[in-house]
Amino acid sequence: MVDCAAMTENSARRPNSALWLGLLLAVLGVLSNGLTFLGFPASIVPWISLVLPVVGLAFVLLGLWRAFAQPTAYKGKIAGTIVAILSLVFLTAAVAYFWGARKLPHSAGAPAVGQRVPDFTLPDSSGQPVSLSQLFAAPPGGVAPKAILLVFYRGYW
Repeated sequence: MVDCAAMTENSARRPNSALWLGLLLAVLGVLSNGLTFLGFPASIVPWISLVLPVVGLAFVLLGLWRAFAQPTAYKGKIAGTIVAILSLVFLTAAVAYFWGARKLPHSAGAPAVGQRVPDFTLPDSSGQPVSLSQLFAAPPGGVAPKAILLVFYRGYW
């Protein structure tokens, strides 16, 4: 025999949308690391990828509280626990990326500020080789430059 009161109680429970919104925000936080490839400034991306999982975890915790504090009104005790663990994993990954992206490796061979750069030769935009000593050389009847600004552009001309 089917208990009609239990059926109406289960059907009256609402889906816990805070859980799924929180998981979506946590996943978007991890996926936001690819925003630099779409042209977003690289200095903003680690912050976005950190803030979205934090907000997502807050929504998941709200949904988890709803599921356990009001079990007759909201679904999601088991799913909420699984989603909370997943969101915590995504947040941990975002924090690890945030701290890792801000640390630049130390280079023992890099010149220090104010130190003279060793001479090197690279092709210019037309493919002709240009050395650093050529750039520091004085033009005929002119004065040699005191400094040169080097811009290393990682891209295509």
